[in-house]
Amino acid sequence: MLRITYPNPNCETRKELVWTSALAGVLIYILLLIYQPFGTSQFNHEYKYVLLFPYAFIATIAFLVVGLLIPKQKKTWTLGLEILKMTQILLIISLLSYLYNTIFISKIPMSIENYMYMLLYTLALSAPILIIYLLGRYIYLNNKKVEIIGRSEVVTKEFASSDQDDLKLYIASDYAVDSLEISCSDFLYAESADNYCKLYFYQNSMLQHKMIRISLTKLIEQLHADGIQQVHRSLVVNLNKVVSFKGNSAGYKISVENVDKPLRVSRKYVSTTISFLKKLNTRP
Repeated sequence: MLRITYPNPNCETRKELVWTSALAGVLIYILLLIYQPFGTSQFNHEYKYVLLFPYAFIATIAFLVVGLLIPKQKKTWTLGLEILKMTQILLIISLLSYLYNTIFISKIPMSIENYMYMLLYTLALSAPILIIYLLGRYIYLNNKKVEIIGRSEVVTKEFASSDQDDLKLYIASDYAVDSLEISCSDFLYAESADNYCKLYFYQNSMLQHKMIRISLTKLIEQLHADGIQQVHRSLVVNLNKVVSFKGNSAGYKISVENVDKPLRVSRKYVSTTISFLKKLNTRP
């Protein structure tokens, strides 16, 4: 369960992060006014509601700090890591709230026991906000995924009848975290590695490669172009870019332009691969 992955919620801009953090703080302040935990129901003061406002500020800071500290290099998050993020927010809120409550409101001696009470109060009060925050981010990013995949389908249909040089390939990774749009004629081949595929292609006439989180099966579903075929359980190749091939019925090896290493064609794909290459008059 904790290994379930989905897009990194830190894809939001800093402005969006500030707004969502402030909204979380306001919601917690509203709940404070309604339930008045931490002994505030017995706290009588002319400026009681003003003194409660720093709790909202503390919550905002907690969401903001944890959001800014998320490692930028992580493209995806497991559910376990997202729960860890929520736990960090909870601990920051409980600690700062305990210090504020002890010093300015309750004015009681500090102790581990009192902090544990504050931690439980914070958990009870913040849990609904944390769940809403998490679900809101998931729904937002899931809609983004659907939008990108829909765009991929539109691009594929739009260029279905175009020439090879004009045809565009739009490749969206799992969870739509990453994407790549290139001309079909610029695509050379892709090689799978665990849950990723390493794509080789031309960009500005220079050979490039890029790792994208997607299975080879899902990648092939997005490569609707004549000549782009699977030749091995871990390889899909643009056969229009093959410059030579050699082998026999047990297996072939093909050479792709500007690629040093030969690519293996497994027995399962020999027939379809070699027949296509012979149509192109590719030399053995």
